[in-house]
Amino acid sequence: MILSNSKLTYQGEKLNETIKLRYKLPSNDEIEEKIAEKSQKDDKIEEVIPAYFPSKELVAAVEYARLLGRPLLLMGEPGSGKTRLAQALAYEMYGRQYRRYYFEWFIKSTTKVTEGLYQFDHLARLREANIPRGDDLAENEDLKKYRRFGALGKAFLYSTPQAPAVLLIDEIDKADLDFPNDLLLELDQKRFFIPETNEEIKAKQSPIIIITSNDEKDLPSAFLRRCVFHYIDFPSPDDLFKIVAAKAKAQEKLFEIALPEPLIESIIVQFGELRQKMSSIQTTDKLPSTSELLDWLRVIHYYYLTDKPRLQLNDKEELTNILFPEVLFKTLDDYKSNR
Repeated sequence: MILSNSKLTYQGEKLNETIKLRYKLPSNDEIEEKIAEKSQKDDKIEEVIPAYFPSKELVAAVEYARLLGRPLLLMGEPGSGKTRLAQALAYEMYGRQYRRYYFEWFIKSTTKVTEGLYQFDHLARLREANIPRGDDLAENEDLKKYRRFGALGKAFLYSTPQAPAVLLIDEIDKADLDFPNDLLLELDQKRFFIPETNEEIKAKQSPIIIITSNDEKDLPSAFLRRCVFHYIDFPSPDDLFKIVAAKAKAQEKLFEIALPEPLIESIIVQFGELRQKMSSIQTTDKLPSTSELLDWLRVIHYYYLTDKPRLQLNDKEELTNILFPEVLFKTLDDYKSNR
């Protein structure tokens, strides 16, 4: 997320004659527009990566993967921070210039391995082949201009011993069953072949590859053998406080008002008690994760600024009950059972 010091204004919006929204939360597009306006006045807007607090075990797993030159396969409940690790790692290594070394490959059910390696524009090649040219030009045609590298291909190209690239392969379990097996050579030997141009692309240095999975499908044993594995547990209370406090501090720049520490602590306590209660209910569909907690924090922060009485805080400015359940619960059964 990009943070801005510019003030954000909220305008009323009439939905119909009986329903009114007094305020509306700024969307990502609105925030980006504000940043664009401010960038016309400032020489430069620095991208700021939200703070990431890995456990000691996760830090060790990253080191093992780097040492062995193998991908790190991350599992954990949705919203546990699997996807953000790769970006945070690249930012930690390269600072403001991290985008030069960081690549993302978001997997879908229809994704094919070649999309991450390269794509060859056969249509453009066919169109130009039909244009009358001299024999010398046809023989010396550079076919490389028709190929475009994907995220994995770029990671291989740009990774060097002095500056290894960082690649995120996100939600690999969304792909079809053969997808992980189709990656075995590339992940093992860090090379691939382009038959259209008769090229072999081989990494000078193994990139740091972070692969995430929500464990919706079993991954092949041959694929698992080539990975270092780590499961991200739900954060400890101390780590959770660091995460929430850092997010509240970042939001302070947006809302221009700080949340009191007792309120932050009570948010964490209420959230922890809710998770514990839901864990004991066998019919619970989905436990709220860190992602839902941070969304909940943002909504509470907003109303602390605009409509504080709605939060029903006690004299110590602590949260006394679960508000805004729509943010925390993702299924109707969970919503009815815990609101």
